[in-house]
Amino acid sequence: MSKYIIDVSYHNGKIDLNEAKNMIAGIVARCSYGWSKSNIDKQWNDNATQANTLNIPLFAYHFCYAKNASQAKQEAKLALKACSGYDVKVIYYDMEYSKTQGDLSNELYYVIAKSFCDEIEKAGYSVGIYANQDWFKNRLTHNGFSAWTLWLANYGKNDGYDNWNGNLQYNPFNHVHLHQFTSRAKHGVLKEIKGISSSGLDCSLDYGVLDIFVKKSEDKVEYKVGDIVRVKKGSKWYDGESIASFVYENEYEIIQINDDRVVIGINGKVTGAISKKNLFK
Repeated sequence: MSKYIIDVSYHNGKIDLNEAKNMIAGIVARCSYGWSKSNIDKQWNDNATQANTLNIPLFAYHFCYAKNASQAKQEAKLALKACSGYDVKVIYYDMEYSKTQGDLSNELYYVIAKSFCDEIEKAGYSVGIYANQDWFKNRLTHNGFSAWTLWLANYGKNDGYDNWNGNLQYNPFNHVHLHQFTSRAKHGVLKEIKGISSSGLDCSLDYGVLDIFVKKSEDKVEYKVGDIVRVKKGSKWYDGESIASFVYENEYEIIQINDDRVVIGINGKVTGAISKKNLFK
């Protein structure tokens, strides 16, 4: 089974995850960047809907421009707006933009990260930090970063292959669960992948992120009558009928459960029946 997790944004164009799914274990898609209301990635909704529909583990990342805690909080709110209605396992904060952040103190990097992460966790999502090895060594050094799962970028030769051969050579705070090892996966480990036309393709190797945030979360999810749930975007009703877009924006109460078939509604009034796999809390 593949342990490769790709990360994509609108720079990769429109992708077909149904074509790519057999070669990957998950996808990290850019959801947003900065804090302007218009800064939701143009391909996010399509990428996230495809992943949820195909039951491909979905992670998100927000590209950080913040230079203070207030801006970071605004960025978190934008990321949450983008991720609303999707089953997102982890929202990563991408901290690597030297143009706006290179002159900040290491203490302030942590203050910014904590402001973003607190807001994400308050909304019920797991959160992590993405950065390259240089940033983790020289800027993101505060012990507080040990509170979050880390996604480390180190490309080595950047020849499309994992030059560390599956063994982490650098693991800040012993919390790296994902290693981005190339931006040229289509020239190496994923040269046979279909459904992605861009020449470049970032690829990471799983070092526990699937076990921690996907398998364990799926194992422990149990539903009972009275639970409040939401419907994954891109789902269909139990009978195969399409779901109106407004359904994804609401919370529902479970009214009845019969094996995999779950009846949901609002204030005791039935909205529809759906498979458990298409629900999340």
